[in-house]
Amino acid sequence: MADVITTEYRLASEPALRAFAAAALEKVGVSSEDAAIVADVLVAADLRGIESHGVARLEPYYVKRIQAGRLNPRPAVTTVRETPTSILVDAGNGLGHPAGKRTMDAVLAKAAEHGAAFGAVRNSNHFGIAGYYAMQALERDMIGIASTNSVRFAAPTFGRDVMLGTNPLAFAIPANREPAFVLDFATTTVPKGKLEVYQRRGTPLKPGWAIDREGNETLDPQVALTGALLPLGGYGVDNGGHKGFGLGLLVEILCGVLAGGAFGNDLPLPDDGPLPGRISHFFAAFTIGGFRDPLQFKADMDTELRAFKDSAKAPGQDRIYVAGEIEHEKTLFNRAHGVPVHAKVWNGLQSMAADLGLPFEIAKR
Repeated sequence: MADVITTEYRLASEPALRAFAAAALEKVGVSSEDAAIVADVLVAADLRGIESHGVARLEPYYVKRIQAGRLNPRPAVTTVRETPTSILVDAGNGLGHPAGKRTMDAVLAKAAEHGAAFGAVRNSNHFGIAGYYAMQALERDMIGIASTNSVRFAAPTFGRDVMLGTNPLAFAIPANREPAFVLDFATTTVPKGKLEVYQRRGTPLKPGWAIDREGNETLDPQVALTGALLPLGGYGVDNGGHKGFGLGLLVEILCGVLAGGAFGNDLPLPDDGPLPGRISHFFAAFTIGGFRDPLQFKADMDTELRAFKDSAKAPGQDRIYVAGEIEHEKTLFNRAHGVPVHAKVWNGLQSMAADLGLPFEIAKR
């Protein structure tokens, strides 16, 4: 390869990176409208500093799965059931991002009319960061909620069988002058993508993140990728691992069971063969105006968030962050200076571009 990257990160132009991701998906048969949505979700993750869910997933999770016939680039998406305040969508084994965004759009429209609404998607695939969909509510003076189950990566409390996905939950609540409160978290100690990030870096894991196949704790990311993640809180109950297990199971119920999709042992394992889309998503939104004046609420949100940030700091600490603040600041910085892309991901994108016959001109100028 002519352009071998030796530094850890390269800086990409935000619009060029988004256009490249969309072009790669179009090359393997995705419609331009769907490709643009997927690209926007991926780049939003990288802007927010969530590189485990950014363009690093473009080739292995989407392009290669489409090429292998495991994911339908142009699915027949159907509405299975609908009421004034709910909607259930079948994604037809398509990309999760377009089905997720459009379903959340429908939920928001219903909530605007009726005060609150809910939606679910089944027979889908990975949809990126859950926070993206919850944040769709922010500009509408609504509170948004999003979650998804996933391929199985995690063991239950006191177990070693891989039973649950990372099953994230996301909540987005608007403020006025303060950045929105955006709580987006996996119900495992870390998302599976973080193990991949540490593997790329050659860095050992933190204690309490994962176990090997026999149920023993491991700090080796490669071993962990063949073992299991632990629930949020870690092993056992002393540090609240049972609470993370409960949250992960809650997501499983809201997504898979409620949507009539796959759940439990019917969800695939990471090394399963060419299976159709079995992932399910859940969305909800409700209007702030149903409770009080939105402007007054957002002013009080500013007061609430600042109270925590202005409170006394622990020894050696000079700042307290609230949920979503770090990601907001990273987005502003990366938009100004360029989107950081890890060298190994950059090289992989460059190689994929050559394979697809695409120009690779994403560098920040």
